[in-house]
Amino acid sequence: MTVFASLSLMLVASFLLMLLEAARVRGLETYSRLQRVNAMMCVGSEYERALFEQYGLFLLDASYGKAGLQPSEINARLLRYSQENLRPLLPLQNIRDTQNFYQMDVTEATLTNYLLATDYDGMPFQEMAVRSIKERYPLELAKEIYAGLSQTNQAMSQAQASQNALSSAQENLEQAKAEQAAQASAQTSQVMPEAAPASEAPEENPMDLIKEWKKADLLTLVLPKGKRVSAKTTGTHRRLEQRTRIHGTMSYEKKKNWYDSVLYQKFLNLHFTCYVSEAKAMASAPLQTGDATQERTSGNDTDTSLRYEQEYIVGGKSSDRENLKSVVQQILLMREGANYLYLQTDATKKQEAYALATSIAAATGTAPAISLIAQGILAVWAFAESVLDVRTLLAGGKIAWMKTMDTWTSDLSGLGALVSGELQAKTQPTGEDYQGYLNKLLYLKSDRIKNYRTMDLLEMSQQSNGRGICMDTMMLAWEAAFVYETEPLFTELMTIGKPQVKGWKFEGTENYWYVTRE
Repeated sequence: MTVFASLSLMLVASFLLMLLEAARVRGLETYSRLQRVNAMMCVGSEYERALFEQYGLFLLDASYGKAGLQPSEINARLLRYSQENLRPLLPLQNIRDTQNFYQMDVTEATLTNYLLATDYDGMPFQEMAVRSIKERYPLELAKEIYAGLSQTNQAMSQAQASQNALSSAQENLEQAKAEQAAQASAQTSQVMPEAAPASEAPEENPMDLIKEWKKADLLTLVLPKGKRVSAKTTGTHRRLEQRTRIHGTMSYEKKKNWYDSVLYQKFLNLHFTCYVSEAKAMASAPLQTGDATQERTSGNDTDTSLRYEQEYIVGGKSSDRENLKSVVQQILLMREGANYLYLQTDATKKQEAYALATSIAAATGTAPAISLIAQGILAVWAFAESVLDVRTLLAGGKIAWMKTMDTWTSDLSGLGALVSGELQAKTQPTGEDYQGYLNKLLYLKSDRIKNYRTMDLLEMSQQSNGRGICMDTMMLAWEAAFVYETEPLFTELMTIGKPQVKGWKFEGTENYWYVTRE
């Protein structure tokens, strides 16, 4: 072989080795990107198992059993998993000695940004909850549910009108009584001829009765006979709404729509209990000394979770009893609005109210206010019917949103005995049950309140299971930066034009989301 041929072969070999190194560098770049994804998925696979099994939620506990967020722990895990994937410990000798042209090492793995469940008023958490059940509720079914929820605002508006009417009627009556008292006082010093007996007041004035009803304990008034109330409390649990929360650094934007609202409602119904769902379990427990509404405690003293979880989302109180009371009060108000609206359309019942209003006006000397007094009587009547409605709902029955002459239960005469007794409204197969009315109240709550109180329940549930978690250390997404380094391989064999490269470095960032971004 001539010297020229040898030099030519060396030049060709050097050129080919350079091409091989260039191809290797391109492959190393792709390989490093795959390793970044792999490391992120390894960390993501450490999601909180209990939350997934119970609620279908993927959340990474970034506290790792310690106080506060632990980014250094995440960095260490990303570094370890990536290095183990790059240089695995293979048991077989023939595989272990096989040359890997893509060998490299990870030198840095740093968490740069992260999104927590409690960020942005808890909307990332809500998005995950919605995704967990989206396939169960098609769009058409969701439209029917939304149509029922949208009636809520109308009922609340009518309830306010009912209360305004009652307030105006009571003010007129009180003013008339004050004027009569003033006139009687002025005439005491004068000798008056014997006057004809004044018209007797009605035997039962509904607007006097409602004052007594509202003084009574609400649960005692509406609970059906034999029903019991849980005595569970939240104990010393620090709520997300009140405590200083940890905040993430990752940006997030998700436009909420009515479909998501309906699906989130169904998520709450599916995974959290309410009064009616707990009633059977409570009925089998021994009742403590006291009246029929006396609370009972759980047999598990270490259990700090509440029994009426959906009621907690609505009421936000520290005890089951107070949360149930808050919900009952709002359902009562809702039913009062719907019943008051119906009474405005029932000519017969309006005529009864006006006849009673005329009698009251004659006895109190407030004839010009007959119309106002009649509206006040209708408001009281609507309230009394609502008490019977709530009893039926708490007993497991159903009440239609708008009543008819056939489904109306109470009579204007004897309202006091009806409300103070045990009578319930007529249950209606086509109506809504307690859960349906509770859903309307959940619909009225802001997303921030619903999200934070739902996460409170998750914390309390896991604490009761002996696993303390904080939702403001639960990550749904994160971003990390990686640095990979390796030495040249093929260029080290070059003898002509050898490049002065000590090694290759590959840098890149990767993000990981438990919720697929659309």
